[in-house]
Amino acid sequence: MNKSTFNENIHKIATPAINKLQKELDDHPIIVIAASHIDMAMLSELYNHLNNIGYQNTINIVIYTRGGDINAARRVALLISDYCDHFNIIAPYYCQSSGTLLALAANTIYYSPLSIFSAIDPHLHGGQEDNCAALSGADIKLFSKMSKEWFETEISPQSNMLGMLCEHIFPPTLTAFYRTVLEVKEIAHELLQRAGKHKKTSQSNIIEALMFSFHSHDYAVTGQQLEELTLPCINNNQINAITWPIIEAFIDFIGGGNRADLDSPWCDTIIVSSHRLASRWKDTSGLNPKWQINN
Repeated sequence: MNKSTFNENIHKIATPAINKLQKELDDHPIIVIAASHIDMAMLSELYNHLNNIGYQNTINIVIYTRGGDINAARRVALLISDYCDHFNIIAPYYCQSSGTLLALAANTIYYSPLSIFSAIDPHLHGGQEDNCAALSGADIKLFSKMSKEWFETEISPQSNMLGMLCEHIFPPTLTAFYRTVLEVKEIAHELLQRAGKHKKTSQSNIIEALMFSFHSHDYAVTGQQLEELTLPCINNNQINAITWPIIEAFIDFIGGGNRADLDSPWCDTIIVSSHRLASRWKDTSGLNPKWQINN
């Protein structure tokens, strides 16, 4: 399938759903964002869509993502906020990792029974030489708790826990873990403050839960669990039914795994609104991806 035909197929599926969704949500504009990996390079195309729409009281964002760069998620949220007084997130399926972080800025999060959110704990590569592994900040933070519960060993203030860790993790990597955890916390506070629905104490409780209480970065957090954390979440069956055809198309078309063969280009990002459709394409050359635009 060539890129133009690909966009036409997405247009045929997305446009009727966007029109129905807009009527369902008081005629406020809709932007659909599907991304294998949220990154800074998306911002320019999102900016074009927002300029087409212009400043609004409310913008509704349909999101489908497995995650990406935390700073890119922050900038997406701030860019959208510059074009509206309120914005809502509609997450019918995947809204993981930095997608969940982005959702913290929303005034309302619409979820479905299938919605998958996740922890926002940062990951870095730790270890030395051949022992390098992907670790979470939570892996470091919970070390002393693990020692006590599993081995009934209290780590006293006098013990050399730092020395033990540095035997296996390059010391500056520990500092990088610490800085990244602080960064995620600061971004999460900033986005929750933008939504304006939580005091600082409840913000801290939400962030602590999303960073450290789900035990795994891949734990599939439900919309109901976000609601229990006092985030402004709503399960709306009508919205779920309208958005599902778009999500099914993304499942079939987004990402390198949907290529016909390993040498074919693939679409990694789609941004759709009422007057514009953009798909971003990568190929095996490693050159910068290119946007295919339909107005």
